[in-house]
Amino acid sequence: MKKFIAFEGLDGSGKTTQIKLFASSLKKIKKDYFLTREPGGTKVAEKVREILVKRSGKTFSSITELLLIYAARHEHLKEKVIPNLKKKIVLCDRFFYSTYCYQIFANDISMSYLNFLHKNFAFNLLPDINILLQIDPKISLKRSLKIKNIETRFEKKSRVFHKKVSEGFESVSKKKNVFKFDGNTEINLLHRNIIDLINKKKVFDFLLPYAV
Repeated sequence: MKKFIAFEGLDGSGKTTQIKLFASSLKKIKKDYFLTREPGGTKVAEKVREILVKRSGKTFSSITELLLIYAARHEHLKEKVIPNLKKKIVLCDRFFYSTYCYQIFANDISMSYLNFLHKNFAFNLLPDINILLQIDPKISLKRSLKIKNIETRFEKKSRVFHKKVSEGFESVSKKKNVFKFDGNTEINLLHRNIIDLINKKKVFDFLLPYAV
């Protein structure tokens, strides 16, 4: 199997920009990759995403939210991620740690729920590498709301919620397969810092160039 790399962080942390730059680095040396996102990635999973992230006025419980995420994830992994991992590097905008921080940690849900769902409905698949962009939640919200006007269900949650999500990401940043970066860093410099660390850690059996 090829490498599975997830980009994690608060909304507005810059992860979507950085994952695209990372993909451009791979493209520059003609390495096959598959770029995707969660929730989403397939037609069915994107429909679930609409329920989860659009500001519709409808409310549902934290457990329902978690179950919806795993319905989308099961479909996404089965149809897209696992088949592509056989021959390509898979880059995913959000994965396991986002679920942990947003749905488990911030809502005080037992970790046993997540472990059960991931083992039984996500093939117990975890990324080889998680690139985490940390940023102050106040800054991340301001950035995110500046560029989004539809998918704002999570942005509209309380500041206390976003602070807890940030604390959750800080707690996972100490894990050995998580590389933490400062999301406040200038875009191109941040990209180079990520590439430098990937090369230093010898994540691939080749050196990855800068996209810009």
